[in-house]
Amino acid sequence: MKREALAIALLFGAASFLTWRSMVLKDQLTDEVKPSYQPDFIAENLKSRIYSEQGHLNAEIAADEMEHYQSLALTRLTKPEYLLYPQDSQGQWRIQAKRGQLSDGRHVVLENDVIITAIEPNEPLKTLTTSYLELDLETMIMTSNRQILATGEDFEINAKGLWADLNLNKVELKSQVYAIYETN
Repeated sequence: MKREALAIALLFGAASFLTWRSMVLKDQLTDEVKPSYQPDFIAENLKSRIYSEQGHLNAEIAADEMEHYQSLALTRLTKPEYLLYPQDSQGQWRIQAKRGQLSDGRHVVLENDVIITAIEPNEPLKTLTTSYLELDLETMIMTSNRQILATGEDFEINAKGLWADLNLNKVELKSQVYAIYETN
């Protein structure tokens, strides 16, 4: 009986070792097979313009560095700056961030110190700041689920979450809205 138990224990131990070893080898092989994407091109101090199908200038993009991945339809940006020209609005907007990416030629994600500035001097809302922002260049709709600080000439508003339609010149702060107004 002792021999049988010893043989079963050795057999079980060998099977466990072989199973573990094959899993380790498989993980090493999949790590080596994973594609490492290299950018198709890298550009420094690049400026680009995006036009609508009707030929209207929608946006100008500038960045310290751009890495473009053709197979992913993705462009990564370092210190991007967007100038937006909504079609049906007199407002123009500048959006700056430390990092960003453009996918499918229209979806923008900006991160780290995102600053949205109204260029028009008569705009009551002067700046919006957040840590994360999504922008659709075709619809000119901006969204964020992060903390927002909005400042104007005589007010400051803190909130969580943002939805804005730049074509309609409409901005909504979603929740936890706290405002400070100055009276003269």
